[in-house]
Amino acid sequence: MPLTDTNAQNGERGQQMLNSVDYNPLLRALLARLDRWVAQGEEPPLSRYPRLADGSATPPEKVKGTITAIPGVKFPAHPPQVTRLDFGPQAANGIATTLPPVAGEPYPHFVAEVDPDGNEVSGIRLPDVTVPLATYTGWNLRHPQIGAPQQLMSLMGSTIPFPATVGERTAKGDPRRSIDERYPNKAAYLDQVRGAANGLIESGYLLAEDLERILAQSAHRWDLLASVPEAAAAK
Repeated sequence: MPLTDTNAQNGERGQQMLNSVDYNPLLRALLARLDRWVAQGEEPPLSRYPRLADGSATPPEKVKGTITAIPGVKFPAHPPQVTRLDFGPQAANGIATTLPPVAGEPYPHFVAEVDPDGNEVSGIRLPDVTVPLATYTGWNLRHPQIGAPQQLMSLMGSTIPFPATVGERTAKGDPRRSIDERYPNKAAYLDQVRGAANGLIESGYLLAEDLERILAQSAHRWDLLASVPEAAAAK
């Protein structure tokens, strides 16, 4: 924050604002749980990731419709894909006899399923995602200004803010609910953030000491994205 579409380190520019989700509190909590696992034998919280069994991992074509329904947002034309390579009959023994290898059929390719807002439904969903003011993705396309606009940026996600009001949503034809449809005011929004964060604290994915920091960040995010006067939002 504030939102920008340009990487300050190298000047690369994305088609969308850069992903603004702060995952540092998550890393701190997981490091603490790792220490307790090694030092005290206390099991860490369960892993959370997309699964085929429950539909939270899905073909990219299924996600594309939800993402491209958002005005001004395009889907990667060439999602990363891994191809089978044949290194020859001795490959199983660690001996490559065919170089370069012969390319075969690609492996099945899946991505994380998303909710109607375009946010991923699996993984450790931080309050930014469960109590959202925007769509957050782990990818961002290159801005036409730097060329190759169908290609992905390197290690750069997106923040795509929700419309602030119903009127803005209607004018843009945005299928996502506006911020004023989701939360009556800033206080109600922060109450939901607190509840979501406390749930992650109880599950072991966040530290209690980071709660106030998370709330402060969320308050700042509201001030930037929810440009709705409190008096109007409270009606």
